[in-house]
Amino acid sequence: MSRPIVIIHGWSDRSANFGALRNFVGSLAGGNLFQINLADYVSMDDDVRFDDLVAGMQRAWTDAKLPTKPGAVDAVIHSTGGLVIRDWLDTHFAVGEAPIKRLLMLAPANFGSPLAHKGRAFYGRIVKGFNSQKPFETGTHILKGLELASPYSWELAMRDRFGSQSHFGLGKVLCTVLVGNVGYSGIMAAANECGSDGTVRASTANLNCVLVEADFATDPLNPTFKTWNSTGGTAFRILDNDNHSTAAMKDGGPRDPGGRDAIARALTVPEDKFDAWCSECAVATEEITRRAEQDKSHGKDGDDRKFGYQNTVVRLRDDAGVEVRDYFLEFYVEDEDDPKSLFSELFHRDVLQTVHAYGDNPAYRSLMVDCTTLFRQLDKEQEYMKVSVTATPELLKNGLVGYRTFTDDDIGGIKISRQQMQKLFQPHRTLLLDLKIRRERKDEVFRIKAD
Repeated sequence: MSRPIVIIHGWSDRSANFGALRNFVGSLAGGNLFQINLADYVSMDDDVRFDDLVAGMQRAWTDAKLPTKPGAVDAVIHSTGGLVIRDWLDTHFAVGEAPIKRLLMLAPANFGSPLAHKGRAFYGRIVKGFNSQKPFETGTHILKGLELASPYSWELAMRDRFGSQSHFGLGKVLCTVLVGNVGYSGIMAAANECGSDGTVRASTANLNCVLVEADFATDPLNPTFKTWNSTGGTAFRILDNDNHSTAAMKDGGPRDPGGRDAIARALTVPEDKFDAWCSECAVATEEITRRAEQDKSHGKDGDDRKFGYQNTVVRLRDDAGVEVRDYFLEFYVEDEDDPKSLFSELFHRDVLQTVHAYGDNPAYRSLMVDCTTLFRQLDKEQEYMKVSVTATPELLKNGLVGYRTFTDDDIGGIKISRQQMQKLFQPHRTLLLDLKIRRERKDEVFRIKAD
């Protein structure tokens, strides 16, 4: 008996563009494996939000009479479809009761896309807007959720990656993420950046992530931090020389020699072989990264796009839980042989590739970190790194309320050992850094005195 599978496209796309993927999936096991269902949803209407898509998917699922019993259906998503199906799973199903068994994510935007905020700009409305049912609209709310460091992707991760339980892993949803490592050619190459497939970064595609909570509020001169790994396991593999389109079997892809096999195995992996599949994907990704690093060290052109970068998403709040929008992070070392100013300059110039502040709320920021260059600069086992924060309004200059962060006597730095750094800074993944600082108030803000 055939097994239902649902294919879900991404932003500004439609199911008709996935003919090659549909045919390939239909050919697995002689065409008897899957009963294919193609999803279409509105992504270019400025009034549509992610919760509208989640509610619409639940209604459409029911109308299509798709099974709702646990693990009865498989699914393939592309790009924005990753956020849609994750939100749908978490909103409508308890852990272990989701109808999805195998979930294949092709170039998903799990932690956003560097193109999303550009899609809301003028050229996005001209180039993409003509494809919308409403002229010049590009899906404002969807693109805000897709923007790097969006509060939406942060909160979704808090729900389904750092909750007490996860939808993903053995006995639940067996999820595989496949993403390319090179950008587009031709005029579309203007969208390319290091570490991306032309639309999403490998680091923002990976569902395996880390959360760090740093406390500068309790004792500002001696801040502390705690670390959590995401719950539940997912497979992650880079498709070598594929871009955002070819990874989804468009434009003659995938180009990776093992790409078709990876797609097939992600949709057929048995439960008892999933852990081995995750390990195999990790080994393949490590080998691709190693070759890219060797090529770059030998000065080969174009290999920056295959290098290993981490997406580090920062959120800063005060001890009252209010988000702080104007701040600066400093990364430095205190070493007699390497003055603080020198390392700080190298980190912010060479290691920190880009910084993107979320447009509607700059308390959320995405930092693209070149992990390999970082560890080349920290070349001694005894070395460590410190992270500190400076924020405004500054108490003394502001007069009544604000933060004491401007001098070393006001606030300290989180000390991260080399061993800890190797765990915290890893290529092709996202680290969420949740910072808390103390808000100060002078006595003049509120006084009570006897009459």
